[in-house]
Amino acid sequence: MILALRFLLAGVAAASFGQTSRNVLDEPALAADPAVSAGGKLLAFASTREGSRSLRIWTMPVDGGPPRRVTNGGIDHRQPAFSPDGKSIVYRSDEDGGGIWISPVRGGRARLLARGGERPRFAPDGRTISYRAAGKLFTVDAKGGEPRAIHPDFDASSAPVWTAEGALVFAACRGRSECDWWSAAPGAGPKPLGAAAILKKHKLPATAVPEASTKRGIVFTADDHGKSRLFVLANGAVKRLTAEDRDESSPAIAPDGRVFFASRSENIDVWTLPLRANEAAAKGALQRLTDDPAIDQRPSLSADGSRIAWETSRGGNFEVRVKDLATGRETAITNGPLREHMPAISSDGSELVYDAHDGEVVTIYRSRFDGGPPALVWKESTGQGSFQWTAGAASVLYFHREPPGTVGLMDLASKKRTVLLRHPTWNLSLADARSSPDGQWIAFPVPFADHRSRMAIAKVADAPIGGERDWTWLTPDSFDASQPEWSPDGRWLYYLSSQEGGLSVWASPVADGKAAGGAKKVLEFPHAALTIARMRPRDIGLAVAKDKLALGVAEYRGTLWSAAPAAPWGVASRDPL
Repeated sequence: MILALRFLLAGVAAASFGQTSRNVLDEPALAADPAVSAGGKLLAFASTREGSRSLRIWTMPVDGGPPRRVTNGGIDHRQPAFSPDGKSIVYRSDEDGGGIWISPVRGGRARLLARGGERPRFAPDGRTISYRAAGKLFTVDAKGGEPRAIHPDFDASSAPVWTAEGALVFAACRGRSECDWWSAAPGAGPKPLGAAAILKKHKLPATAVPEASTKRGIVFTADDHGKSRLFVLANGAVKRLTAEDRDESSPAIAPDGRVFFASRSENIDVWTLPLRANEAAAKGALQRLTDDPAIDQRPSLSADGSRIAWETSRGGNFEVRVKDLATGRETAITNGPLREHMPAISSDGSELVYDAHDGEVVTIYRSRFDGGPPALVWKESTGQGSFQWTAGAASVLYFHREPPGTVGLMDLASKKRTVLLRHPTWNLSLADARSSPDGQWIAFPVPFADHRSRMAIAKVADAPIGGERDWTWLTPDSFDASQPEWSPDGRWLYYLSSQEGGLSVWASPVADGKAAGGAKKVLEFPHAALTIARMRPRDIGLAVAKDKLALGVAEYRGTLWSAAPAAPWGVASRDPL
């Protein structure tokens, strides 16, 4: 039955009714993804404890005791879930492209159940396991066999959770616009729960999805002023589950009503990868460029890779910094009261453009790499940056937020603006478009659904590019693709993609505006402690030069907590669906 949802939000968060949280596991490692056995005696989690670079699955008594390792290996194992009888654990492994595995709780020989996929969950009867793969929903028999697609008419699906009655609850899109939370009872079709409109009404992110379901309510996380918070939906009301000011994720419910969750700290720095860009071939390991507790992200490289610019939160406000990688000299280009960000360095590395805004007015500036007074380029209330210099350095590619949202060229001398991309439905200003080195082609992500985009390429023409008839799709819509960057010779297009589950850097060979071969993974993040998986693609800011690529990468530490509600969540003992 469709939920009558009602969110009780005020100020920073909805009313909180949870008791003070208790630290469950505190050690100098990353711990994540807690799960509680059906009997309530064991806690499973993923951790890099004992000095491991990779996540492994561990178990420990819920009320304390030494952890016991379940899985081994040098690749991440995460997202564990207990079988209803407590004898097995199913989990996601990143090994060999990723897949769903099952192992005895006490350790032993693990079995591969399905290639690809994430967030596996046992059905209440223990016979079936659900999971998500490439934005679709699947189930597989716990004893093995061929995976089965379920509700294939949905795209961009979240991993489903099971109710006690065996219904599936998930967030998904049917078509390009019908996005909501859905409930699918056994033998019945999915029904919308009306969550999308309520999330929008209360200014909650559309990315909030169901994460745990019990007879007392649905638990989920939602971003609140830059931090992920735990909420519970029960009897049409939403309340904060905890009272502390910390990041919260991955809720798991114990039979006694306690909620276990992970809390992590994040540090974002700029990293570089040695690269033969015209071959899409890495020639070394990922290297840290910045190392401080501030946020350092959205890098931009000169064509020869000798100079770099990025935005940083050092000093408490976002500013623009540059560094000469040959001499090691680093310079602060800005140091003002406004947010100054989205720097783009010219091909020869001599200049950069960036924007500054105060929440209302956006101002575009042009500055010398070596510093000095900036020159004002443009000022208005609806403009925005995300620039790219053209080859001749006479103009920059920019995006413009005024509906319907466009991408165009701005001549830096005359200030003349020419629209290149416009679509009647899709807001293409969300796309970080990039022009090919010869200026004949433009690559851009098309945001066809909430937080999902598909890569396209079009030939630059006199009239604005306005629809699918004018472009060629480079990637399918079954996975997200964003942040395009061309190789110096224009024969490869780099981009961020989740086509194998985790967000990685890929490259596709391109000829005459079309894919000229299969996509190639250039850089992946197999370890959850250092990853781009939870970052916004635009903050990652992929940049490519002849000998390297640069991007923002997040490093994580985390521990586990539990919260015991002061009351049985204030609801009757019935399933809210």
